[in-house]
Amino acid sequence: MQKINVKNKVLKKGEHYVTSDYKIRNNKRKNHNGIDMVGKNSSLDEIVAIANGEVINAKYHNLLGYYIEIKHANNYISRYQHLRSGSLKVKKGDKVNKGDILGYMGNTGHSFGAHLHFAILNDKRVFQDPLPYLLGFTNFNNDYFHKFVINIQKALNAKVDGYPGKETLSKTITISKNTNSRHPIVKYLQEYFYELGYTNIGKIDGIAGPKFTKVVTEFQKQNNIMADGIITKGNKTWQKILKLI
Repeated sequence: MQKINVKNKVLKKGEHYVTSDYKIRNNKRKNHNGIDMVGKNSSLDEIVAIANGEVINAKYHNLLGYYIEIKHANNYISRYQHLRSGSLKVKKGDKVNKGDILGYMGNTGHSFGAHLHFAILNDKRVFQDPLPYLLGFTNFNNDYFHKFVINIQKALNAKVDGYPGKETLSKTITISKNTNSRHPIVKYLQEYFYELGYTNIGKIDGIAGPKFTKVVTEFQKQNNIMADGIITKGNKTWQKILKLI
């Protein structure tokens, strides 16, 4: 089981275990539209809102049990399933803030033990992987970073999962005006720096030229990294870009 700290994100207290990942349930390839989490306190665990929004559903369903849906920015929806009977603290139409208590973990509906099934739906009501939202890699206002990581992983022939980690870092390469200056990854880095506000990056042309070097140097200075204008394989500049430090 994967241990993650989701304190004050969807569960009020401490670390919890992911027992079933998104689209992979119990190591078997099945359609699983969210992630399942359990904790030490089981049905005593308080479920909280992941972000500000409006409650659009708070009721019982034969499969979902007692569940709550909240609409957030850009019409994204978070869903909390299998809550304990009688524990719902909100109703349809209520406005909630991030961290507000919604109810308690339960075992209602089609469930085989107290747990939280947490799901995210986009503006077209298509299910999304909830983990990037829980880990802070993306949010309902902007999922740019998650898409950036996927593009980087594809360009590096790394595992494509949208989660920057040791495996992605190990695949990184050195980028400078003299090394891999026209590698496909350069364009994604240019777009990334522009998104961060470095509009002096110039034309997004996929070439690590003088403006690219200048922006990398500025980025390094602002993050207390040795300012040489080079994104060296596996070093602190890459770690900062990938939000690993």
